[in-house]
Amino acid sequence: MKRFFISLTLIALNLFADDIDERKTIRFGIAPFNSASGIVKTHRPLRDYLSEKLDETVTIYTSVNHEKFLSDGIEKRFDMIATPAHFAPFFYEKGYIPLVKYKTPLDFIFVVQKDSSIRKISDLKGKRIGIPDYLSLYYVVGLRWLKERENEIGGAYALVEEPGHAAAIAAVAANKIDAAITGSPPFTFLEANVQSRLSWIELEKIELPSLITMVDKSLGDERIEKIREALETFHATEAGAAFFRSSGYNGYLKATKKDVNAADSFKYDVERALKDKR
Repeated sequence: MKRFFISLTLIALNLFADDIDERKTIRFGIAPFNSASGIVKTHRPLRDYLSEKLDETVTIYTSVNHEKFLSDGIEKRFDMIATPAHFAPFFYEKGYIPLVKYKTPLDFIFVVQKDSSIRKISDLKGKRIGIPDYLSLYYVVGLRWLKERENEIGGAYALVEEPGHAAAIAAVAANKIDAAITGSPPFTFLEANVQSRLSWIELEKIELPSLITMVDKSLGDERIEKIREALETFHATEAGAAFFRSSGYNGYLKATKKDVNAADSFKYDVERALKDKR
């Protein structure tokens, strides 16, 4: 009887394993530049298209903040990952390979109120500047940018750390701070009633991809190639065209190791930020 029940258990486990294999799931991790519900809503057309083209269930995940997103990726909690460029070297070391990047490069903007007097670098003197999530790309880039231009600013400014892009922008809308460092995609995804009270200025263009989509190479060459093809054809669909138009990303380009290498100089900034925080 004991052997009989063991045999039944093994059969049940094998059947369950077969069922899991038939319903393959791809865990798609997306950087937390917005709320979890906002990220899922924005990327639903992409998720649905990938699920259909790959004949697999694609599930969107994010993390509570950029530090957790970095650790989740390093710990292989995602199969695919849409990551800010400055995390790409860490993920590459753990076996993720680059597939595509958005056509629109990273932009570095200051969100201000519509009637703000801030129009140029020197106008930041004495202002309260919001900076999002201490490991976000805009935090790392923003700190470096401000430090390199202290002479141009010509005086003290107050840095106000916010938990994320949306929080930093909301603080400007509520007149708690004078400006927020972010990028145009987080601004584009704002609720219309908030966005209508704000404007933004671009003081400098940063030559980095805004997001790089990478995949765990353990998925295998055949599966990875199917994912690449699906991503590269998404723009040709009605839903894809609408996604890229509304987000300002303007489509995908092929990503390579060169894009990962371009972000290597920021790896030290990330490691230092982690060390300082701890």
